[in-house]
Amino acid sequence: MFIDSLSNSQVKYWVSLQQAKNRQESGQFLVEGDHLVQEAFKAQAVDLILLSEGKDNPYPEIRSLVLSEKVFNKVSQIQSQGSIMAICHIKQPKSKLGKRIILCDRIQDPGNLGTIIRTATAFGFDQIICSKDCVDFTNEKVIRSTQGALFHIDLSQRDLLETIDGAKKSGIKVIGTSLNESVVLTDVLPTSPIAIVLGNEGSGVSSEILKHCDQNILIESSSFESLNVAVACGILCYHFRK
Repeated sequence: MFIDSLSNSQVKYWVSLQQAKNRQESGQFLVEGDHLVQEAFKAQAVDLILLSEGKDNPYPEIRSLVLSEKVFNKVSQIQSQGSIMAICHIKQPKSKLGKRIILCDRIQDPGNLGTIIRTATAFGFDQIICSKDCVDFTNEKVIRSTQGALFHIDLSQRDLLETIDGAKKSGIKVIGTSLNESVVLTDVLPTSPIAIVLGNEGSGVSSEILKHCDQNILIESSSFESLNVAVACGILCYHFRK
């Protein structure tokens, strides 16, 4: 099927997925480019393939539509002209807590959250839980920063205090990150199960959440007091890697 009209109801729906509210209500989001579509396909998350004119569908088992250049550009959220997009469904998160968890408290920058997702996946963590006021993990910039890792780790948004209390009751050690009243990371032995709390770019982990952690740790550095949250995540994930 070929679509050439910007007033087509399907086109209007796909464009609406640029808004977080519509993604959450519909349970669908859009990814662009060969690599991300391939990762989504491997994770069985693709509902529909959207192609530019002249592009063959590399996944014939998935329904596809061909879009004119003007329609493809209207739906696309990136500047560079691509040739393939996919409408994907948001996978239902696991109700049970994992053994190796990253908790994100009010992360706002899409690039930071995307890098956190990619890094945690690379080092064998099995779950990322974001506070409800974090940037949406189906944000287009988050998706691109993950390089497809979001399809391979359990993601959800929940109340962090309730999650931390549930984790502690399940025997999961909860470690906060803070510049104050903290143990130096090098003095902390890797352990599992574990949940590591990463905080907001400007204010760090909230004081209320830190009170509920079993232990707070500090990454030593020679000059700057604090590190970018995604960089800190990489150091922590490496220290507590499998």
